[in-house]
Amino acid sequence: MKSTQIFKTFVLFAATALFGLGVQAQGVYPDKSIRMVVPYNAGGGTDVLARAIAVGAGKVLKQTIVVDNKPGASGMIGSDFVAKAAPDGYTILMTAADTHSINPHVYPKIAYDALKDFVPIAQVGLLPYALVVNPKVSAKNIKEFIALAQSQPGKLTYASWGVGSSSQVAMEMLKVMSKLDILHVPFTGAAPAMTAVLGGQVDAMFVPLSLAVPNAEAGKVVVIGLGAPARFVGAPNIPTLAEQGVSVYTSPWISILGPAKMPKAAVDAIYNAVNEAVKDPQITELMIKGGLQLEVLNPEQFGKVLVSEFDRWGATVKTAGIKADQ
Repeated sequence: MKSTQIFKTFVLFAATALFGLGVQAQGVYPDKSIRMVVPYNAGGGTDVLARAIAVGAGKVLKQTIVVDNKPGASGMIGSDFVAKAAPDGYTILMTAADTHSINPHVYPKIAYDALKDFVPIAQVGLLPYALVVNPKVSAKNIKEFIALAQSQPGKLTYASWGVGSSSQVAMEMLKVMSKLDILHVPFTGAAPAMTAVLGGQVDAMFVPLSLAVPNAEAGKVVVIGLGAPARFVGAPNIPTLAEQGVSVYTSPWISILGPAKMPKAAVDAIYNAVNEAVKDPQITELMIKGGLQLEVLNPEQFGKVLVSEFDRWGATVKTAGIKADQ
């Protein structure tokens, strides 16, 4: 072979090899920072959990995961933003069941399809809600609470952080199951709602354990029971409602989703990173302090939960006739 031919062959081989390396490099995920949208205010329960996951999963992925708070419209603004984002794996959503299991049934004009516009990535865990009452309420367990409500139809009141919120739907689950007449008093957030219960202006409320436990320890509320299938590892002395004979399940999921058509490789990479991150004792401790029952599910498992929870919460919304103006 002549020297010129050898040179041309070498150049062609080198160019082909370099091109192949370039394509391979472009296929590595992630090769830049990831935006994790939280559709709630900074400092809130979901935000705190998201930041812990962002740090842990970011270490596994060797990329920064930036938490971006986009609150408003009961979480629908941030959720819609992710639904319309480029499905390249660099914009994801960490949210609670409200945005995908409840809002579609409550709001007549919702901009996104909760099931079709998103791909399930990972369930991180469940947020068990506890039923709490002001100490002046003469009920210390769920059977006494139900008996009291049934003896005084329409007299007892309960607070929530808004019409169509998971806190309202949680109480409506109990009301529907036990045929109770309890007046709903909605507030514009969890803090003012809880303040009303503490002050005795409202009798009861379903709240996350991060609110229930410290106020119960201070003697400001009485915890009636936990709406979960099992006791919470972070508060083992609080009995479930099911233990007391009332099987009401009020534990919204906390999960990560992405825009529909997001590459499977990116979905799997984030799920694996989350699954690895929660094994870190520091991350686990933060999750438990935040009231989260860790229960990581893979994309396929969470996909099934997404559908079943859409139906379950939706059934209560429909039965209770909950509708929000938009």
